[in-house]
Amino acid sequence: MINRITQSQISKSSTQHLVGQTAEMFRKQQEISTGLRIQRPSDDPSGMRRSLIQKDRLDRLDSHLSSIQFVQSRLSQAAVQLQDANTLLVHAKEIALQAPQATDSSEISVLVTELNGILNQLTRVANSRDENGYLFSGTASQTLPFPDNAANGGESVYAGSPANTQLLITGDAAREALLAGDLVFQPIAREATVLIGTTGAKTGTGTDTATGTRNLQIRHDATTYWGGSGVMSGIGSGAGDTIIGQVGTHHLQVIDTSGNGTSGTFSLNGGQAVNFTNMDTNIPVDGLSGERVYLDASAIFAGFNGTVDITSTGTMSIDGGATTTPISFAANQFVTDSQNGAIVNLDSSAIKLTGTDQLEFPGTTDVFNAIRALRDDLLNTRNLSNGDRATAISRRLGDLERVHAHVLDIIGVQSVSLQQIDQLQNQTEELQLSGQIQYSNTVSADITESVTRLKELTNLQQFTMAAVGQLLTPNLLDFLR
Repeated sequence: MINRITQSQISKSSTQHLVGQTAEMFRKQQEISTGLRIQRPSDDPSGMRRSLIQKDRLDRLDSHLSSIQFVQSRLSQAAVQLQDANTLLVHAKEIALQAPQATDSSEISVLVTELNGILNQLTRVANSRDENGYLFSGTASQTLPFPDNAANGGESVYAGSPANTQLLITGDAAREALLAGDLVFQPIAREATVLIGTTGAKTGTGTDTATGTRNLQIRHDATTYWGGSGVMSGIGSGAGDTIIGQVGTHHLQVIDTSGNGTSGTFSLNGGQAVNFTNMDTNIPVDGLSGERVYLDASAIFAGFNGTVDITSTGTMSIDGGATTTPISFAANQFVTDSQNGAIVNLDSSAIKLTGTDQLEFPGTTDVFNAIRALRDDLLNTRNLSNGDRATAISRRLGDLERVHAHVLDIIGVQSVSLQQIDQLQNQTEELQLSGQIQYSNTVSADITESVTRLKELTNLQQFTMAAVGQLLTPNLLDFLR
């Protein structure tokens, strides 16, 4: 049986072919205009799935790179600030070397002015910030790390977070970024405590927690005279006596020259004899070393001639007298600073005089207090002897060398961190480039192939339309055939 092909069938078939060709031409035109081979999931289901995975990986790499560049920028700024701190500390060490030779008040004034300028600049370095917050506040980037009073006396107080900032990237170990300000500017490497003074106090055996410098105040409490001589403390004894000690530390020689207790002489610790009468109720008597007691001679035992044992109690304080600790004359007892809870261990067994001693805690001075202490010793605010002042300035130089070495160590640590982060950035950029190539290979069109195919489709469509035109246009010759 012979099937006859009608014009309707030819028209329908040609229309279907033309529609298919037009659709493919449209897709090729889209590929050429957008550069993408996959426009919708139906274009390549497996390729679409692969491209989504690759795109997600690229997005994560972009996020990682952004985080890396953020930390990199802050580390670079911190490195610049630390270099400034290094320069300032070098200058401070030069001043410390000049200090022992500075005797003229005008020369000292110039050096002190320079040190105040260095102190203020160091405070600005420690409080430096960028548009994202303070560089040396740890994770508390919006908190001023060292309040303004850090440059104005007293002790520097770190107000930031003790936690270092970190670079956290999925699939990678946490990396240290910016270090907290207390770690950078307040290093602790405690050495043996130094005590300068004449009271007889010594350093104890316990572990101190105080830092920088302290004044140790030894104050008199009460004096007691033993032995039945009849001598008593005068009315000015409480505030005026300058002796401290157990029995045997001090002694009083009493001579009743009248024989009936009405007059005689007192001598403290072998000092010059002082005449008294039984009318004296507050007579001052000085010892060989300038120590003083106030005595009441109104009840001297008739005919007493001899040595009187003395006990004198007192207190210690390291917080300006805000709190006091009774002297126990022990080989080790501790005194507490009520302001911050710092503890100092002292040997009080040989304390013999009232006064103010100087306590130093080498290795605990921070960057700011190292400058401040050098300035104060230049001005001799503690009224040290020339020898003690020269020795103290030498210790200040040691403090500066220690904190300077620490800052150099921090610069090295930050440089290593910056180098590692630079390497991480390079690795991430390489992964990003590789991922972009893979993603492009998956979704991008081959423009040359698409143009060639579009040209083929255009020619094919033109040929199809010409052929269909011939088939659908009958003439007399077709009927005759």
